[in-house]
Amino acid sequence: MTSHTTDNAADAQPQAEQGATPADEPQNGHVLLVDDEAAFQRLGGAFLRNLGHTVTLAGDGDQALAAFAKQQPELVLLDLAMPPHMDPEIGLELIPRFARVPVVVLTGHGDHALALRATELGAWDFLTKPIDPDMLRFVVTRGLRKARLDAELAALRAGQSLDDLGMVGQAAATAQLRALVRRVAPTHVSVLVLGPTGTGKELVARALHACSARRNEPFVAIHCGALSAELLESELFGHMKGSFTGAYRDQPGLVEAAHGGTLFLDEVGEMPPPMQVKLLRFLQEGSFVPVGGRVPKRADTRVVAATHRDLEAMVRDGSFREDLFYRLKGVVLRTPSLAERRADIPLLATRFLHRVAHRASLSASALAWLMAREWPGNVRELKAVVESAGALLMPEQREVDAALLQLASGDIPDMTDTAANLPASPQAPHGGTGPLDAALMELEVRMLRDTMAAVSGNQSEAARRLGISRVGLIKKLTRLGLK
Repeated sequence: MTSHTTDNAADAQPQAEQGATPADEPQNGHVLLVDDEAAFQRLGGAFLRNLGHTVTLAGDGDQALAAFAKQQPELVLLDLAMPPHMDPEIGLELIPRFARVPVVVLTGHGDHALALRATELGAWDFLTKPIDPDMLRFVVTRGLRKARLDAELAALRAGQSLDDLGMVGQAAATAQLRALVRRVAPTHVSVLVLGPTGTGKELVARALHACSARRNEPFVAIHCGALSAELLESELFGHMKGSFTGAYRDQPGLVEAAHGGTLFLDEVGEMPPPMQVKLLRFLQEGSFVPVGGRVPKRADTRVVAATHRDLEAMVRDGSFREDLFYRLKGVVLRTPSLAERRADIPLLATRFLHRVAHRASLSASALAWLMAREWPGNVRELKAVVESAGALLMPEQREVDAALLQLASGDIPDMTDTAANLPASPQAPHGGTGPLDAALMELEVRMLRDTMAAVSGNQSEAARRLGISRVGLIKKLTRLGLK
């Protein structure tokens, strides 16, 4: 710690006393400041306290670990030069010990290589000495905001109880649907689930089954638009040996297979008219006749149907039987579009990402992109985009950013002149040279160039706009030959 650093820390205190902090800065944050220099501890601690934060001070690694174990902070400011020999390696070894807390390392001027090593070990950001007071305030504010977002997501995940029916989310529309499922499930009434494509209608059907007295019996599903009328009849009601070419033995249908349980008719609006008559008879009488058979059979099966079509309009135009419609709609449940449950997007996206990259996270820019995007394909589209982005992560990456989501969604620029526009020096991700690697590099280059131009080369401001740390920005600029 140089005298220049101490002078800047001293300058910081009047600044903190002269002006109030911005209204959106996190207040009452808990910061662990680890530095061997008593003067910086005193002045830096005073500066942070004047911003409204609780500060714990530590002069070496042992004190830092003891303080961390006693009361976990929300943010750690860590000087890498640790006593007794002022060896940065000691500070680097501490970083993984501060698990699940953002760590901001303090490094010497221009020591970017050390900062990059710290990032690889889990550090979130770095500050270069001598430390600018405004930059310290900015980084601490962002760090605390990240810590609280991480804590909120963890709490939401933990709050998903074992009987959450698989219906992830805390939005009002999600909570209302979950409550209706629990209310309707114990009854024996048929249920019609309506909603746009990709909103989880089969998930609702499975939840109804799981909450009913039939939960230990079979749940059987069939897509009504995937088969012709003849094949659909055979699939549902079975067939007898010799009833058609290839019928070498008696074959039970799905209605019989679902006896005692639940039969889910997905996209029932696609059911051919001849089959609508046979389904109506089963719903009315509980009996059916297999293809080629003469003796009726009975099955105790609860029917849950679903469709994205407007069945009432189909009834009016004669393409769907009115009597079947009223027989199916004992209770109507509606699955909300993703636009109606936008508050669930961060939780859903995190859940999908962890399926393919369980240690990865979504950056602030990624969350903003997800929240701003229209999702015509609803949850199914969100799942596909996020899981694709997770699969595209490079081995050293632990964070999905907006650029990667854009690539995964297909929102990539025209690649006609990609080869001419790319810098000659960087190597494509994974060492590849295919169109996917080129697309990713081109997207990153354009975003970085545009952002750096917009902020006149200010790396800190560019990092803020991109939603990444300065370390991450420097790594990208270096890798793409833009630095």
